[in-house]
Amino acid sequence: MKKLIFFSIAIYFLLLGFTNCDLNSKTNCYYVNSQTGDDANNGTSIKSPWKSLKKLEEIVFQPGDRILFARNSVFEDGIIFKSSGTIEDPIIISNYGKGVLPSFSNSDGEKLHGNVFQIEGKHIILEGLSFSKCANSISQGGKDVLSVGAVCTMPGADFVTIKNSDFTDCPIGVNIISQHCLVTNNVFKDCNRFLSEPDWGPLGIVIGNANNEISYNTCSNYVKVGGNYGADGGFIELDDRYFGTKVHDVKIHHNKSFDNMGFLEIETNVDGDNIDVYYNLSDDYQQFIFYWGGKNSKIENNTVIRTKPSLNGAVNTVFTIRKENFIIRNNIFVVANGIQVLKTAPYDIGNYDSVIHENNLYFCSDGSTNDPCGKPLGTGEIIANPKFIDINANDYRLTPESPAIDGGKVIGYDLDLDNVVIGKNQIPDMGVYEKKE
Repeated sequence: MKKLIFFSIAIYFLLLGFTNCDLNSKTNCYYVNSQTGDDANNGTSIKSPWKSLKKLEEIVFQPGDRILFARNSVFEDGIIFKSSGTIEDPIIISNYGKGVLPSFSNSDGEKLHGNVFQIEGKHIILEGLSFSKCANSISQGGKDVLSVGAVCTMPGADFVTIKNSDFTDCPIGVNIISQHCLVTNNVFKDCNRFLSEPDWGPLGIVIGNANNEISYNTCSNYVKVGGNYGADGGFIELDDRYFGTKVHDVKIHHNKSFDNMGFLEIETNVDGDNIDVYYNLSDDYQQFIFYWGGKNSKIENNTVIRTKPSLNGAVNTVFTIRKENFIIRNNIFVVANGIQVLKTAPYDIGNYDSVIHENNLYFCSDGSTNDPCGKPLGTGEIIANPKFIDINANDYRLTPESPAIDGGKVIGYDLDLDNVVIGKNQIPDMGVYEKKE
């Protein structure tokens, strides 16, 4: 049976949220408060907190240490964090007290490319933090662009978890250039700036290395209108062109994406296998997935809505697939404006001959095409109204009359997007939501 997370990082869930030092007498807690702190303090009690992020560069933290930022604090800075935990005792960076989450920004693109936390250590958990208005790239291309990010894990900074945090108006929210990292249960929203003018729109998450996982996040309104492409940006990008790394074995699941330019773009240079995308909900402006690169991947049990008007004058697309050996199954695709799911337009390079597509539902909501698939239907595929509860209210759960119910193929997933359990031998529904019993 397929697992929702990699075994190598599953142990982190045993520790998430454990920021109270009283739980473990061996745990050292350090406190930072931008309002009442002083960097001359020892930082080891709530009554004597540090004031600035800079103190974190001066201390070598030990496995199991907690670094806690006071709620209502505001920090404008960027640091390199070099300390490492262990898989049993990661270093946890979180919050304490009452009020809004501690807020972080680095608006200086000359300093660490706008990173707030540039992480070089291993086995670290960041949770319960808020990031906003970080810098975009001061370069118009090259390695500097893919060094941006409110949180950036450098090559070798493996086993980092980023969870339960908010990223607002950050041209890259999280940038993972290391391995075995987990980005989960975060919110990315409202970035309408260039990452690098005039070619790069904003990106919620960038992955530049192997064996990483993106799950249970929500991203909305990541798009910049203008520039060389008319509009650009999106939720997730995979790109390994600059750091000597190779992207493969990436799991992207149980995410929600609304009003972004697209859901996922995999750059041409990516040659890795097993970039699997499952149980994601996407209601965006253009592509669900641009597989410029990547191969031997599965796209399963997603619900994809492509009914918004184009932002750049081009025909909206669902897929571009240039490589080989893809499986597309158990999905629901709702399109409009003459869009076909398996059609390369407006891009003249595509490879659908090796794509296995089965048990998918296709529907054209405005009747502009009677062939929303674009290829002869595969095994178990249908063209039909999915009969959502309320598509206008973005409720894509299924009514009892939906033809998507019991229309999927048994492939072994455990939970739907609502965390409804799918029985081991139960026939799954198409799309991200199982019918409620």
